[in-house]
Amino acid sequence: DGAKLYVEKNTAIKSAESGIVIYIGNKDNYNNTVVIQRIDGVDEWYGNINNVGVKLYDYVSKGTIIGEADDYYYLVYKKDGKNLNYEEYIK
Repeated sequence: DGAKLYVEKNTAIKSAESGIVIYIGNKDNYNNTVVIQRIDGVDEWYGNINNVGVKLYDYVSKGTIIGEADDYYYLVYKKDGKNLNYEEYIK
């Protein structure tokens, strides 16, 4: 339903697009998760994030550091509760 992206320890994770932070907390299978709702209504889920640097309802611009990942993080795209093909969004 998304991608598991491997990174170096303590890598800063940046938002792929601008939007509003609509959730910060633990999601099953994704650990600590930050969800950003983009202007087009697509929700970007960033899972397995540590040291979260944004707050609920913050507006984030594309490229804003949202937190860190140790060895990997999850990137999931959803709209209206349905999973979207992440490959369409990470080109």
